[in-house]
Amino acid sequence: MLIYPAIDIYDGKCVRLRQGDYAEQTVYSDSPADVARRFLDSGFDHLHIVDLQGAREGRPVNDQVIRSILALKGVHAQVGGGIRQSEDVQRLFEAGADRIVLGSVAVKFPQQVHRWLQEFPGDRWVVAVDVRDGAVAHSGWIEHEKIAPSAFIGEMARAGASCFLCTRIERDGMLEGPDIGFYSGLSGAFPKMRFIASGGVSRISDVQELKNAGCAGVIVGKALYEGRVKLEDLAAFSTME
Repeated sequence: MLIYPAIDIYDGKCVRLRQGDYAEQTVYSDSPADVARRFLDSGFDHLHIVDLQGAREGRPVNDQVIRSILALKGVHAQVGGGIRQSEDVQRLFEAGADRIVLGSVAVKFPQQVHRWLQEFPGDRWVVAVDVRDGAVAHSGWIEHEKIAPSAFIGEMARAGASCFLCTRIERDGMLEGPDIGFYSGLSGAFPKMRFIASGGVSRISDVQELKNAGCAGVIVGKALYEGRVKLEDLAAFSTME
């Protein structure tokens, strides 16, 4: 299982939200690049980077900050937030992003995503499945579509997607533990797909349970920033894998 420390960016700063609420925002660092260096120095070369401001405004906003992270030696990052145009995709790949996370664009303009899946290898993409009250959310988790997560995943899988980042919004930033049943259900329904879990991790045992549920990866955010999970403990868990 891959562990992805999360770096969420708003106004050029490293922040975390509570249940996706932009009004419930905590700033942890004025320099996301410094945060990334700390993760890299601790042995985590796979990072999850989100332009939260871009997700909200529907366009990339914090490009320069993200580029400063992608320029760090040895980093392997998946990047999302505000990606809508082919130019956005090309710019991020050229800047060094390993994979691009497709969120709102996959919900609102699926045909565009289908074209990208055909244009670039499938392992360059992660499709975000953000779930609140049983429905898929988008546009910075502000809007919702009347589509079940399983139906959305099935559509994207048929188009060529193989990796999905699934977030239970109700659990995000709450430190109350992930919804293990949700992830085991997805893994059972789509055994050939790779799922990355996000939302609720508060201790190392949560990571182990997600692995047991069939997840290929897990994003750890607030638990790291609040000291609930220590980097050295996560590193030890990764070594055991």
